[in-house]
Amino acid sequence: MIRVQINSRYEGCLALETELQQRFGLKIARVLPALNTPPMNTRLGIGAAQSLMGVLEPGQLLAVGFGEATMSCLQHLSGFIGSQQVRLVTLSGGVGPYMTGIGQLDAACSVSMIPAPLRVSSADVAEILRREASVRDVILAATAADAAVVGIGAIDQRRDATILRSGYISEGEQLMYARKGAVGDILGYFLQADGKPVEGLEIHRELLGVTLDELAQLPTIVGVAGGEEKAQAIYAALIGKRINGLVTEETTARAVLTLAS
Repeated sequence: MIRVQINSRYEGCLALETELQQRFGLKIARVLPALNTPPMNTRLGIGAAQSLMGVLEPGQLLAVGFGEATMSCLQHLSGFIGSQQVRLVTLSGGVGPYMTGIGQLDAACSVSMIPAPLRVSSADVAEILRREASVRDVILAATAADAAVVGIGAIDQRRDATILRSGYISEGEQLMYARKGAVGDILGYFLQADGKPVEGLEIHRELLGVTLDELAQLPTIVGVAGGEEKAQAIYAALIGKRINGLVTEETTARAVLTLAS
């Protein structure tokens, strides 16, 4: 008898996907092999784009969050967006600079962006801007999206955190949030280890975009994040039901499941 056995590095990833789906009740779970190249955000973007192609139907509305991994996803989804006439809307402010860097979306593609930064100078300014039609109407459209893709930031990233490098929080604020129990953020909302928002943070009143409660009402919310330093933030997003889909890489997936065990 001749026995043929095929060993694949993807076999472990498939098992991790199944375990993540069963453990957290996910609609989508994509685990990428741990590789040195291309860069992680590029790999995550490709994986997220492929996952979204499986759920988006022609003419549907995709809501996009702030961050580098989500923009990598759009870069690799651009051809599909154009051919299937998928419409885009931003979930928060601060996405404009990323969108202009894509450059591959068809000119006819429908894109609605919140014309403002992620965070403004005060809660009063945020409240005024939310009443402006150009902001209010985009936020309202985002709450009716068919699917969303969001990044997940981590306090453990320290200076590498996108929200810090983009100037929306200071290092002092980051340290303060950590002392208050924050492990990561989605759309600028900082989460505790149990997935609940950290209470009493002024930044939460200064953000422009959909709230976490509004995000949770969308049928498909795919979180895109990788790196062991993000494991605790991803775990918080999962147990807090902030996302129902996850695209990550192998090492991160194992770390998340270790936290869950």
